[in-house]
Amino acid sequence: MTTDTTAAPTNAVRPHDAAAVRGLIQRVVAAWRAQDAEAFSLVYAPDASVILPGALLKGRTAIHEYMAEAFRGKWKGTQVLGVPKEMRYVGEDEKVVLLLSEGGAYPPDATEVPTEHAIRAMWFFVERDGEWLVDCYANTPMGGVVPMPGSGS
Repeated sequence: MTTDTTAAPTNAVRPHDAAAVRGLIQRVVAAWRAQDAEAFSLVYAPDASVILPGALLKGRTAIHEYMAEAFRGKWKGTQVLGVPKEMRYVGEDEKVVLLLSEGGAYPPDATEVPTEHAIRAMWFFVERDGEWLVDCYANTPMGGVVPMPGSGS
């Protein structure tokens, strides 16, 4: 698994909430590595919104269908990197965490995420009834490569 989940400043996010968010990111990375659209979609709230270049997805079913097709096509055999850059609460009730990250999809054995797949992302995690889920995700092209942590690039 390629992810650096310790890099993000947590800006006073309680340790157990930060760990829950990092755990969800690790589940995303593991589901991507396994090319498992079902496991991938279960990280999202049932009514989650996802904005990608050229796509607007609403709800877990749409996310599952999109990723199943992506794993059969464009993203087949790839892995994904997410390097957290900032993590903080949104609002006073501490039930929403914003995470900004950099990364993207890459072929196995790569030393960097190539420019054409490098992204910056914004995640909103929401705690509902004691469970943290991704409520909203959006990404945009970065315009440069993202080195793998520890690759020396």
